[in-house]
Amino acid sequence: RRFGRPLMAALGMVVSLAIPRGVLMGQEGALADRCARETVGADVTATLFCGLVAQSIESVQAPLGLAVTGGNPVPGTASTLGMRIGRLPRVSVGGRLTGVWLDQPNIVNANRLGERDFSLTSLNADAAVGLFQGFSPAPTVGGVLSIDLLGSMGMLFLPEDEGFGDGSSFTWALGARLGVLRESFTLPGASVSVMYRRVGDVTYGDPLLSSTDAFYDLSLSIWSLRAAVSKRLFALGATAGVGYDRYSSDVRFGFVNPGTTGPEAFRIGFNGFDNDRFLVFGNLSWTLLILHIVGELGWQEGADRVPGVLPTGIGIDADDGRFFGSLAIRLSI
Repeated sequence: RRFGRPLMAALGMVVSLAIPRGVLMGQEGALADRCARETVGADVTATLFCGLVAQSIESVQAPLGLAVTGGNPVPGTASTLGMRIGRLPRVSVGGRLTGVWLDQPNIVNANRLGERDFSLTSLNADAAVGLFQGFSPAPTVGGVLSIDLLGSMGMLFLPEDEGFGDGSSFTWALGARLGVLRESFTLPGASVSVMYRRVGDVTYGDPLLSSTDAFYDLSLSIWSLRAAVSKRLFALGATAGVGYDRYSSDVRFGFVNPGTTGPEAFRIGFNGFDNDRFLVFGNLSWTLLILHIVGELGWQEGADRVPGVLPTGIGIDADDGRFFGSLAIRLSI
């Protein structure tokens, strides 16, 4: 299911992000171990329900991040901006609406188990500034090692009627894009980028466990790597790319004991819950002078299965991938 280390190398993984995949994939096992330890002496149904809550956290972390990162950090192009006249940088600003479909275990009611499906959306303002023009080793070949500064801020919208405690969460990001080639009449544009993003705390369910049978809240930080190529023909342009996202969260969760023995409720903390996902994406754009209207469609690989047995009758396809999409309007000046 994973695409493997060669793709990580192709994306230009920096050493600080090249954590062995076994470490990240072991996080689900660590959650399962915590559930087993914390529910010692309780009815077995408490351990099973704890595993279901852990699976919900595993299933939701990446979609929350994907809903704000999307695919291409500069919608509609893989070409760096460069300079206009002399040392004056080119600037790109725009707005982007991104959506992703999420399915996670139903943990708000221990007597009505199953899956809940809903969408997550975000609205972001994105900006890019050309910092370095790069080199031109040959005619029509330019933008080699050029650099753009990237920034983003926006809101992640959370469906309160599905159990999320807050209706929205603020998100911001900073990063840079390194040019491989700047698009010309004969060559496509190509670049790699890295961005660091933070998302405000997300709460699902009632932390007091008075109106729901379980809850979790988590922080979310994301390192995003992208590699993309693009080419425009007259007003129409196409971009294709691959990406890698690494997610890190401090998680707090709890649940009411659905069994007959042990404490009435459990509360568990887990710092440094990490995950990673690969994705692919494509953009189609229409350009009129400095205005770009861009549509994006992509796919991200699915979650991992938390080890252990889930409550009876729960059929969860945790490893199913998910599609995402966005619509953006961008001005390049």
